[in-house]
Amino acid sequence: MVVTPISGVRIHRQEQKLPWAREIEVGDEPFDRAFYIVGPTCLLSALLDAKTRQLLLSVNAESRFEIVHGELRAEMVDKQVADLLPLLVDIGRRFALPLKVAQRMAENAQKDPEAGVRLQNLLLLVHDHPGYPETTEALRTACSDASPQIRLRAAKELGAEGRDVLVELAENTVDDAVSAQAVSILAGELSGERTRAILVQALRRRRIQTASACLEALGRSTAAEDVDTLVKVLTREKSELAAVAATALGTTGNPAAEPPLIHALQAEQADLQAAAANALARVGTTAAVLPLKEVAERSSRDPELSKATRQAIAEIQSRLQGASPGQLSIAGTEAGQLSLAQAEAGQLSLATDQAGELSLPAKEPEQLSLGGGEDG
Repeated sequence: MVVTPISGVRIHRQEQKLPWAREIEVGDEPFDRAFYIVGPTCLLSALLDAKTRQLLLSVNAESRFEIVHGELRAEMVDKQVADLLPLLVDIGRRFALPLKVAQRMAENAQKDPEAGVRLQNLLLLVHDHPGYPETTEALRTACSDASPQIRLRAAKELGAEGRDVLVELAENTVDDAVSAQAVSILAGELSGERTRAILVQALRRRRIQTASACLEALGRSTAAEDVDTLVKVLTREKSELAAVAATALGTTGNPAAEPPLIHALQAEQADLQAAAANALARVGTTAAVLPLKEVAERSSRDPELSKATRQAIAEIQSRLQGASPGQLSIAGTEAGQLSLAQAEAGQLSLATDQAGELSLPAKEPEQLSLGGGEDG
């Protein structure tokens, strides 16, 4: 698309900003602080390349400058005219020439000296010109950009073509936020072994965001090694990572997650206790009910923790409703106790004389079973 840049564009000094105006920022902080601009976003991003921005800043430093209603206006003293007039003519020429928007945005995305401007142009190309040859070329070039954030966005948009770049960023130790985002994007593709390796490095270097992303990724696994890793982080970490590991353990749905989560209920950190309670709501059995009840009773002054524990108890109980003979259920008399439905030969039952002890019916001491089927 070829347009005439000056149409629909308003550029004012920042102090003249109109309260109703929808301001556009180009990603160049000194320029964005000096001006507020209004107009078509793609057009302005294409038009305001490095040279044009520098011209505008130079004129603005020596005069009261604005562009409005298709006119360039600059208030200055007479002795400044000779110096500023050539700059104004150059600006006017740049704003008047027809412009291929997508092509210029692609050039800005690849060559502008400001990383923020490169990223802004790249994102607009993806959003407003998807599938264009200029967009694809800019994305591929951006995979080698000096900015990790730009490489991340480009690789993400390229899909399978950008996977190697994402893996490199995930293992990168320079930018914690970018590495974490790369891990999250790749969560379904990274092997457990590779995710654990990235986690180890992140823990050593205290890259908390990356470590959190790795823990969340491992939570989507059911492999024993991944569950073991989550348990180790839960039991050894004193930072917020322990709570992330607890949440991830709940996501695994693995029964092995229950004992360490019950133990985590005794932690001093309320956020870890709440995370453990929420995880037990997903993987907890009757073994977790009494510990949860005890925490609930002690946490009356902590609404969030109290709610988490009580909700976990309710979730566990709801999974046990309608239990068939031989299955465990919550006793109706005292929350947290266990009872068994009427036992048949070969099934477990609770002794009537000593609450909490398991015994077998006197006749036929057969093989133990928690199932509701026939003997044996």
